[in-house]
Amino acid sequence: MKALFSGLIAAIFFLPATAQKSPVKFGEIPMEDMTMTTYPLDSSASAVVLVDYGEAYILSTSVSVKMTFERHVRIKILKQEGTQWANAIIPLYDAGTAEENVSNLKAVTYNLENGKIIVESKMSKDAVFREKFNRFFIHKKFTLPDVKVGSVLEYSYMVNSDFLLNFPNWQFQKDIPTRLSEYWAIIPDFCTFEKYMQGYVPVTSYEVKNLNISGIASKGHHYVCTNVPAFKEEPYMTSETDYISKVNFALSQISIPGQMVHDIMGSWQKLSSRLMEDDEFYGAVKGSGFLKSTVAQLTQGLTDPMEKIAAIHKYVKETVEWDGNKDFYAGNFKKILEVKKGSSGDINLMLASMLQKAGLDVDMVLLSTRDHGFVREQYPMSKQFNYVVCLVRLGDKSIFLDATEKYLPVNVLPERCLNGRGLIVSPRNFGWINVDTKTKARTTVSADLQLQEDGILKGKVAFTHDGYDANR
Repeated sequence: MKALFSGLIAAIFFLPATAQKSPVKFGEIPMEDMTMTTYPLDSSASAVVLVDYGEAYILSTSVSVKMTFERHVRIKILKQEGTQWANAIIPLYDAGTAEENVSNLKAVTYNLENGKIIVESKMSKDAVFREKFNRFFIHKKFTLPDVKVGSVLEYSYMVNSDFLLNFPNWQFQKDIPTRLSEYWAIIPDFCTFEKYMQGYVPVTSYEVKNLNISGIASKGHHYVCTNVPAFKEEPYMTSETDYISKVNFALSQISIPGQMVHDIMGSWQKLSSRLMEDDEFYGAVKGSGFLKSTVAQLTQGLTDPMEKIAAIHKYVKETVEWDGNKDFYAGNFKKILEVKKGSSGDINLMLASMLQKAGLDVDMVLLSTRDHGFVREQYPMSKQFNYVVCLVRLGDKSIFLDATEKYLPVNVLPERCLNGRGLIVSPRNFGWINVDTKTKARTTVSADLQLQEDGILKGKVAFTHDGYDANR
């Protein structure tokens, strides 16, 4: 990505960035917020976000192009259950060779002493730690000190990133009400981002300003949303990420003066082609030759393709335990078999590799699980997916396979996978496919009882669990 900007950097006259400002000053807490006991617009609220301010912008220097995201948050605690908001998470993208980093992190808790004096409790360095979330993300977590009912929490930080594809989305709505949510998305004119809103809460105001950031002409997209109600989860809802009010950004194109236009988003076909060349995706499936001997042993004497599928499916299910991580890339299959544990990508791409080595026609299907949200097919981005399963074709039959759950049979996917359509990644059969259930959740109760003279029933009761009930 950095190489795309080499021609532009030479022509830039560098000036200081014209950053915007948070609507409140860190540390200046109004007394009316300190003494607040209930939120007037929602008396049931356990806490309220007083201010949530964000600003994202791209800076160019003579040697690099970086993205910066600044955040300033202030929260009032109203009830004991609201103290959980003292725990905060900053997600950071980790590409292996480079990762996003946090700077200027500060966090303070404010409490009233004798109802008059505001006492500050600053967070120590010991309250901050890193945790591996999945293959691509690290969570930087921190906990504010001395939090109790009546406290006001405040923290701010800056995320520095080399990954323009990860331009931050902005969520206006949370599980508690928000008094003010404000976001500046400052985008250079040479970048084109697709922007789309979701949720039922309309923004209070939206404007676009012409700005100059380090000498680069940019557009500042300014969103303000006031008095945002708390998000309430409804029955049968797949994921709150599909319904919560937010604005999303997706890098579509980079157009540097004097250079070729670079299409970033491309198409689903191009995404499929890239994955077919990826060593951690299709490269892992068609490679891993050491699995041939295992497949030969498992299928020895079997001529029916369904028997081969069942044997390989059973072996992977019983040999490798799912570690709970959802992704669609694979690690080293030899190491995975040694530790006998892996992600959904590790397990299901290994399954695909073994099925292929048994001479079966197998494709991979990318999915977004129910808790990850729906796929918006008009935006061809790999980050919309977080899972992969196998699709075997036998004549006119299509058989879905997933080996992460030990008690689900062939052609039955875990419930988390039933979330609309999936993208077939294949050199021959590229396209979309409906991912639906092939079975039901069923429990059968059989009773053999006799009524005794004393009025008591005696006998045996048997429960038979089938389909999804067998996996619970």
